[in-house]
Amino acid sequence: MKILSLFDGMSAGRIALERAGFEVEEYYASEIDKYAVQVSKDNYPDIIHIGDVTQVSYKDGVLHTQFGSYQTDIDMVIGGSPCQSFSVAGNGKGFDGSSGLFYEWVRILREVNPKYFLLENVCMKKEWENVITQEVGVNPIMINSALVSAQNRKRLYWTNIEGITQPKDKGILLRDILENFIFDKEPYYIVFNSNRPKNYKSDKSMCLVTSGGSKTKGVGISDDSGMWIKITPIECERLQTIPDDYTKSVSNSQRYKMISNGWTVDVIAHIFSFISANKC
Repeated sequence: MKILSLFDGMSAGRIALERAGFEVEEYYASEIDKYAVQVSKDNYPDIIHIGDVTQVSYKDGVLHTQFGSYQTDIDMVIGGSPCQSFSVAGNGKGFDGSSGLFYEWVRILREVNPKYFLLENVCMKKEWENVITQEVGVNPIMINSALVSAQNRKRLYWTNIEGITQPKDKGILLRDILENFIFDKEPYYIVFNSNRPKNYKSDKSMCLVTSGGSKTKGVGISDDSGMWIKITPIECERLQTIPDDYTKSVSNSQRYKMISNGWTVDVIAHIFSFISANKC
């Protein structure tokens, strides 16, 4: 398959394609975060990085980018456009904020007119969701990453891939993805901001945020004495079903940020699994 990934991040879409059993012939990645690009290059040296999405266009079989032009016929356009001004934790500006970059994604989608597309974003105000639905022409599917991981993470997916059902619940809990555990007495709790603590043995992690390693805003484990163990970068990778140490080439602060901003790989692989291989 030939893929154009916009707002590519660390190329989680590439992991998902391989996990779904697809051979990737060409993978063009538009991303401006230098740390995410570094991680992508470290894991997939063959990915073609094309820079700023606002400088990407497609006409007459040629992909024009910040770093050059490429003769190619794209099979699928994917991406998770910025969610910050759609999210309940964001600034509430909607399309007037950074989330307005969605229109760059849909512009390029129309120029390419691929066989398949996939757009991911957060659950948002219905009025904003309706605008995206109208622009892309399909209704979103809501999937909670909790079905395939130890993390509660509800996201919307707009795609023309047909027949998608909800993933089967794998029953993964936070206790299943921890690297090490040092508490020697009960009880142990999952802690996130001021949310009600939950028992790590029987519950999922809350949704990762970009400060995933912070005691004030991240996910961690504590006991009644107040002792705190923050979630490690590898544990964050496992919450997103990313391979262990996939992001190891950058600092922990950057790892937490890009993992939290990224996709739950097994959800994306599940969606891709509904593409018939003989149509690609």
